[in-house]
Amino acid sequence: MNDIDFSIIFNSRARVKMLTRMLECIQENTHDISKVEVIVNFDDDDNESLSSLPDLNTRFKFFNGIVNKREQNIHVNVNKMAFMAKGKYIWALGDDCHIITKHWDAIAKNKFEQAYALRSDGVWLGAVESTSVDKCLHYGWYCDAPILTKDGRDKLGYLIHPHFISVGADVATWTVYASVRRIIDLREIVFDHVTHNSVEACNTKDQTQLDYLERQMSNQVFNPFTFDYSEYINQIKSVIHE
Repeated sequence: MNDIDFSIIFNSRARVKMLTRMLECIQENTHDISKVEVIVNFDDDDNESLSSLPDLNTRFKFFNGIVNKREQNIHVNVNKMAFMAKGKYIWALGDDCHIITKHWDAIAKNKFEQAYALRSDGVWLGAVESTSVDKCLHYGWYCDAPILTKDGRDKLGYLIHPHFISVGADVATWTVYASVRRIIDLREIVFDHVTHNSVEACNTKDQTQLDYLERQMSNQVFNPFTFDYSEYINQIKSVIHE
């Protein structure tokens, strides 16, 4: 395989049809698939998904399925995959996120290369767009599935903030990178957040928010909206060149 530009990483849990469609979307919409890898974690007790591995490996040459112990905090395994990733840019997605922009990889690579020319330390967050209708913080829009740089991963020691499970990590990551103005606008790249849209279609915004907070706080100690990020902001400041 040629040098990898993009690594797409995520967990998959008993949603084989959705995962297969996601891989099809990547194959259909990527400009140079030889420079993209997709690493997917399967929980060791997810028999349905594990049985699909031989077929997925045959159909999608860019696919790499790995098996780990099920974790309450899925970002334990996401960060494991992040350090396996060969790409210069790492996109933390979900198996319910279908990329719909043609040649997304060429668009993103061009924007990242321009950013590297301005700040050579390589600590950047690429902010893509999603079809989800409920993705605004109190201070405005944020990216709920960022593309992060390998350099940032190496200098910070993680890709996804380790305190937060799936429902809070995007807020935490955005808050830290936005605080040091290391956001690349990639909103011309759009993905369809399928499951999230289904939840929002069945609930009012207030109901969705209440359900979100209840799920979040039942599984983790920290609230991403009130957490003090100063330690992590100072950490990122210590590794960037200003």
